[in-house]
Amino acid sequence: MSVLDCVIVTPSKKIFEGKINYINAPGKMGEFGVLPGHESFITTLDVGIINIKTEEDAELSYLIVGGYFEVTEDKIIIIADEVYTKDEIDTQDASKKADEYKNQLSSMGFNDPDYENTKRKFEKYSNMLKLAS
Repeated sequence: MSVLDCVIVTPSKKIFEGKINYINAPGKMGEFGVLPGHESFITTLDVGIINIKTEEDAELSYLIVGGYFEVTEDKIIIIADEVYTKDEIDTQDASKKADEYKNQLSSMGFNDPDYENTKRKFEKYSNMLKLAS
């Protein structure tokens, strides 16, 4: 079976580098998956969880908070704004912040200038809880 080389980086560090069989990611236009032999493309990432199946059949998951995803013939490069692993998540803090941003959203309209930023923060902390569970 063919594999893809994959690297995930943030502006400050390398998160993952290795050979993978599959990856799915949260794109701005919806979730998508990539297998070896996929057509090349570049897209923007939304807030969500990336799931990876490595060449050794290990399953890895990361919370991605925005960024860019590029796939070429045999390589995937992800440049993320923020990345979190399950071990980095404080569930009590994430739960408190998710509730806080959910309450703020309930009192905002879609046209509120802070709506998208607040929604993104709510999604970040909600996905932290999802990853940690």
